[in-house]
Amino acid sequence: MQSVYAQQPIPLNDLSAFTTKSDNWKIVGNATADISKENALITTPGKGVLACIHEKGKYGNDYELISKFKHGDLDIELDFMLTKGSNSGIYLQGNYEVQLFDSWGKKTAKYNDNGGIYERWNDAKPEGEKGYEGYAPRYNVAKAPGLWQNIKISYQAPRFDANGKKISNAVFLSIVLNGVTIHENVEVSGPTRGALSEDVAMGPIRIQGDHGSLAIKNIMINNFDQKPGTLSELNYKTYYGGLSETEDLSKLTPAETGKAESLSWEVLKENNNYSYVYTGRYNAPTAGDYNFKLQASGNSYLKVDGKFVIDAQWKSNTDIREGKVNLKAGDHTVEIFNNKRDGWMRPVLGLWVSGPGFREVAYHSKSSAMASGNTDPILINAGTNTIIRSFMDFKKDEKAKRTRVVHAVSVGSPTNLHYTYDLDKGNILQVWRGEFLDATPMWHDRGDGSSRPRGSVTLLGDDMLLGKAEGKSKWATDTTGSSYRPKGYVLDDTDVPTFQYQAFGSTVTDYISVVNNQYFERIVKVDKPAKGLMARLADGATIEKISDGLYAVNNKSYYIQLADKSIKPEIRNADGAQELLVPVGSGEVKYSILF
Repeated sequence: MQSVYAQQPIPLNDLSAFTTKSDNWKIVGNATADISKENALITTPGKGVLACIHEKGKYGNDYELISKFKHGDLDIELDFMLTKGSNSGIYLQGNYEVQLFDSWGKKTAKYNDNGGIYERWNDAKPEGEKGYEGYAPRYNVAKAPGLWQNIKISYQAPRFDANGKKISNAVFLSIVLNGVTIHENVEVSGPTRGALSEDVAMGPIRIQGDHGSLAIKNIMINNFDQKPGTLSELNYKTYYGGLSETEDLSKLTPAETGKAESLSWEVLKENNNYSYVYTGRYNAPTAGDYNFKLQASGNSYLKVDGKFVIDAQWKSNTDIREGKVNLKAGDHTVEIFNNKRDGWMRPVLGLWVSGPGFREVAYHSKSSAMASGNTDPILINAGTNTIIRSFMDFKKDEKAKRTRVVHAVSVGSPTNLHYTYDLDKGNILQVWRGEFLDATPMWHDRGDGSSRPRGSVTLLGDDMLLGKAEGKSKWATDTTGSSYRPKGYVLDDTDVPTFQYQAFGSTVTDYISVVNNQYFERIVKVDKPAKGLMARLADGATIEKISDGLYAVNNKSYYIQLADKSIKPEIRNADGAQELLVPVGSGEVKYSILF
């Protein structure tokens, strides 16, 4: 696996992609970590998961896992699971560590917390100053031990001249942890502590295995080891007047013709009522998929080898459109057309291409394109307990249709744990960790009434909590037949709400609170519950019992923990998924959502 063109998985059928001097790493079929037990990882036989089972206190390089392939610029994405108190790290080129750490529930994060870029080290410095240049993540969005977490790292290797002298430092272009960007464009002056070597042009991926047990799956890499495509032999023709975008330009005499080193609208003599066509030669160095991005004011298209890759459409000058095409290695013809008749809109022209083995490259002059037109965001922080009503767009999974929850209440906490409640169904829609809300869509200009979470979101669902599970009948997705009536909410002296509604002939109160800066506890009280009334605490692709009272939901995305471990919930199969149901006969349902 010396070279990787485009994003590819590292197969986890065996350890053949790696070297290791110890037996603490192995391939397994599944992994589970009990949230209450220190460094305890349980595995089952099979393939697809990389597990490190390591006794704490045994340190050394022999316990590491090192890839056989080497890389320079690289994107890597993987899912990882940490045991309670565990500590690991991903070293890019064997030298630059991104920390994996059980940081669940910490209010703030340091360089050595989950997602941090580890510090450098100099033994020659005085005590207390040996460690330097570590970078903490912007937010602590670490999940609980035993849950799968996702990390995406985009890394640019240091550069060297022809004599091997380093001429630019390594840069972490971005690190995204659990859906939240926690680092952007962080330049690191040299290898972090515990590096394999000094700076190198090529080095392996290295995973720390001597500080605790963990599991890893779904490793995807994009090794940018190929030269980018080139755009050459650019020629342009310009036309003026109120021409239609469908005008046959071949029948007209161009106002100007010329050659260009790069694409630019600035060859024009007018800022409006123009059309132009660029033609050129694009050399694809490697066969594979190429992604073209075009920004142009008004009507535009892009053709490769005479076929539309980006079709003819009108767009504003801030819109960027994309098209993908599979190209053979070698030369291809490119044609770009643009027509603008909107005087209020400034001209722009931008073209970016990414392809197999190379990152996105711009083929226009710097002054020709412009930043896409996002307005300054209107952000709501939750320095105290905060309640905001808005619309909330919701899509439970990739296959689901997006819906708009019109009576959503988002509740923010200074602990950086927040949730959205649907007043129309009496249930928690989503929970998240990080900052509170982006209200730009709601309050900018006329607005559309919606807001967005600003953190690592765990989606729960938008069905009623209460219902009746009769046989194998589907759980009601709406309030039909429940006589549901919302009654708003009341606030306690710390502005924490208790939601109130009526359903199934009962008065219901619903109180959600933050515990230990880590998770939500929910207490639902039902006055005189109807016979057979149940509460569906969760649904998802899978529900697994981890220990008494503790259940992992949706492929270990989050936990449900029952306050009363003597309750034996029903795990019911329904429509290819599973549901976690408990009876409401006692009049109270008490459980926690750990994420």
